[in-house]
Amino acid sequence: LKVIASSWAQATKKTADEVEGAEQEAKEGEEGKEGEEGASGAIEESGGGPATSNGLDATQAAKKKKGKSWFGGSSKNSDSKGKEGTGGAGEGAGSEDKTDFRNTSVPTTYDEMFMFNSAVMGFGSHTWMQEVLASFDAIVLNVSNSYRLQEECDVLSLRMAKYKGNINLPEYRAVMLASLRSLCKDWGSQHEVSWSWLWENVERMLKALMGKPAVQEKALAALYASLDEAALMVIRKEVYQKFFALAPAGQDYFKQSTTRLYFIADKLVAMTLDMYKEPKRMVEDISALGLRHVGYGIPTDLFGPFVTGCVQVVRMLTDNDAAEEAFRWSLNLISRMLTRVINEGSTIVMKAINVNSAKMLRKAVACAPRGKRASWMLNIQVGTQAISPLMWAIETGSLESARAIIQDLLTIRADRDRYYYGMDSMFERHPDVIQR
Repeated sequence: LKVIASSWAQATKKTADEVEGAEQEAKEGEEGKEGEEGASGAIEESGGGPATSNGLDATQAAKKKKGKSWFGGSSKNSDSKGKEGTGGAGEGAGSEDKTDFRNTSVPTTYDEMFMFNSAVMGFGSHTWMQEVLASFDAIVLNVSNSYRLQEECDVLSLRMAKYKGNINLPEYRAVMLASLRSLCKDWGSQHEVSWSWLWENVERMLKALMGKPAVQEKALAALYASLDEAALMVIRKEVYQKFFALAPAGQDYFKQSTTRLYFIADKLVAMTLDMYKEPKRMVEDISALGLRHVGYGIPTDLFGPFVTGCVQVVRMLTDNDAAEEAFRWSLNLISRMLTRVINEGSTIVMKAINVNSAKMLRKAVACAPRGKRASWMLNIQVGTQAISPLMWAIETGSLESARAIIQDLLTIRADRDRYYYGMDSMFERHPDVIQR
């Protein structure tokens, strides 16, 4: 794991502190998964991972910025202009698109090097590799957390299922190793073994799901198409009855009107199918939903009984085992993602806001390093989604906590070098805070 972390820092131009921070978050996430493991066990008894930019887009952006392609041609149109530039080199020096190897732009990051090597090795048309590349950073940083690694592979399998064509996973391994060899100065046999071990684990998880998402999506879509309004009403009512029977404490968190509860049940049904249809969008939506649950103070141990109750209701409505399994697998993945986001977003500042305690909030912020004190009160980032503790306190009526945050941000402090305070950070994060 240390070899993978150090070589990945070189390949992605990350600092050692960033890699260590990511590893620490992964370890903390793994320690907080015991409740989730129990929830998964309950699910089995009942029924049995910031929009990430595409690697190709990043490469093209880098080319446009530098004004030259990897092979010296103009980057305005990398396909046509590159060919013209190659021909122009032999025709005359006056051509604007001639090849100039003196100005060759060498790939310096893993994404750029991977796209370069995949093109050189003849895999440029294999677009499924771009899906793996988009998720590869999260996979590497969470290799020590088996739960998070499985989640990333599950989502990746859904995205790869949209690819029409043959998928040969060992091809990615070949390009990956070639790229890392070029970027890691101290590459050796230990690196070879470590990265091969990582990809073998990822490949095993992906192969276990290969071909299943498309079949499950079709079965689940057929099930929902067969449900009439009476069946949907059964789902809306029975879900909560079974959930409250399994976890009576859940009644304290569902105090909305009946119309709102029905809307939540309908949304839940739609999300299980959308997870198969649009996995990339759903990951973003679920991350945002999880951060809202952080603000609501929802205990993660309630997700297991809720999923179990939903699966039991679906079992009442169909005898199709494939449809039931598709529903269970999708809802299980959604619950695991929500649990992870809530665990990562449940900071001591948010816990203080949930109980509206200024004393707890001051004690929480006192633990923050000077450079991160303001960010603890202004931004909680999980993936590509973020929530502001200050704005959440204002919107939910936790005014004691909001007052304590504003007072802390506007307090002038000093160290040996200078005076400082958080006013600039506050207005940079929330330019309209006065209107709020």
